[in-house]
Amino acid sequence: MAQRPEKKVRRSRKATVTPLSVKAMERAWNLETGPEDSREAMAHAYLMAARAGRVEAMTNVALHLEHGDGIRQDVPEAMRWMRKAAGLGDGVAAFNLALCYEQGRGPGVRPNPRLAEQWYRRSLALGFPPSRGNLAAVLSKSPRQERMKEAIALWLADARRGDVKNLRFVAECFEVGRGVRKNLKRAIQLYKQAAEAGDAGAQCVLGWLCLEGVGGPVDLLGAFKWYQLSAKQGDASALYSLGGMYLDGNGAPKSKARALQCFKKAAEQGHAKSKASLKELGVDV
Repeated sequence: MAQRPEKKVRRSRKATVTPLSVKAMERAWNLETGPEDSREAMAHAYLMAARAGRVEAMTNVALHLEHGDGIRQDVPEAMRWMRKAAGLGDGVAAFNLALCYEQGRGPGVRPNPRLAEQWYRRSLALGFPPSRGNLAAVLSKSPRQERMKEAIALWLADARRGDVKNLRFVAECFEVGRGVRKNLKRAIQLYKQAAEAGDAGAQCVLGWLCLEGVGGPVDLLGAFKWYQLSAKQGDASALYSLGGMYLDGNGAPKSKARALQCFKKAAEQGHAKSKASLKELGVDV
């Protein structure tokens, strides 16, 4: 699944409202850096500012209500404040509300992809860019080709703005022909772009492509390079493949010790093939 923000976003933008709301917001901001025992006072200050009409306070008190942070947990009330702030033009509140519907956060809140999509679109229309990737992720779960096409367009729009974390998923679409015409050359280009930006999954895929000679000649040095980069980030599949290269001396210095080290790290993540390799090598898992 595509990578995307899963944490609620706290709003800090200032707005000119009433003297009461300004005073309450200033008190809340001062308490943000205070000790843990100030959480209750901070939640109360945000609530007072929200009641006085401060839009960003509505967004922030909603987070406190959702998580029971300094105030009694009340998810429906949290969503009410999010909805009110979104209605007043706060894209962050719309984003947080979409997350609630997408993930079914809190008691009594069931996942609702339709409402999640609606609020991500609203958030994006209000100028909150992180909504673009989340909206794409929701759309990508649909079996309908036109929705997958829109998801790809959104991910590519993010990439043009410098956010390349979801390029690997676009590459996969081009590789298998989902939502776009199958194009292996384009897929490899996108995998490389994502890998060079540090995407561990894309690095692992490139390692496999180099090892198998897909889209070009077999490149053992390239495979070793990409698997190493991915393994350093803890990717279990890359660790397994790198372990195999060490074990066979195929494109890497032959070393059973290094192979075992890789297999163990992957096995700790539950990687089944690594566990099987360890058993074959006489290592208890």
